Amino acid sequence: MSTTTTRPPTTSATSARRATAAAFVAAGAGFVLFPVLRPWADETRATAELAAAFASDRWVVAHLCGIVAIGLLAPALWGLRSVLAPAAPRRVADLLASATGLVGAGGFLAALFFGAEMFGIQAVGRAATAAPDAAATGFLDVVTDLRTGPLAVTLFGAGLVLLAAGGLVTAVALRRVAGWWLVAPFALGLVLLLPQFWGGPGLRVAHGALLGAGCVLLAVVALRRPSR
Repeated sequence: MSTTTTRPPTTSATSARRATAAAFVAAGAGFVLFPVLRPWADETRATAELAAAFASDRWVVAHLCGIVAIGLLAPALWGLRSVLAPAAPRRVADLLASATGLVGAGGFLAALFFGAEMFGIQAVGRAATAAPDAAATGFLDVVTDLRTGPLAVTLFGAGLVLLAAGGLVTAVALRRVAGWWLVAPFALGLVLLLPQFWGGPGLRVAHGALLGAGCVLLAVVALRRPSR
């Protein structure tokens, strides 16, 4: 008589929870690393130090971390919806689907700006550092034009507003399923994503830590076994 061993029915659900949690943790790490790795030279005046900061590999790596972090949010939220859907009220799944759409669209628009900053500003910085006098090249004016172009600002601003809206919808969806203390840091981090760009290095690093912690807390929510 032979026996057949089958996988427990919860294996797929467990894998989904772990993959979702991993996506949130990776996104959180990206949000922390972006301001930590980014070189923080004085950007109020054109200097050789600023040109070197723009031209550095750290500039690219930091922005790449930011792009990856933003890009992982929508898949992570969709995964969270999938793992919570069997036990959570239908309204929770619907709200998380809306949050996923908002964050996905916002992340796409914001990533366009991040990509321009990552490669465009680095190219400007490298051209300036190759000149005998970097300050005399007017590279900071070029960087300012790149950042403040009407279309660039509109797309970036719209992207960050959509991300903020997605964070708020996520908090509303999970407030009873997980509790405010687990979802508030994530929502607050996304809401503050736009205004924190006017802050100094310390504030930017603190915001990255807040959003990183918010992502980790949602990973905890994902790893919880849903109870009916």
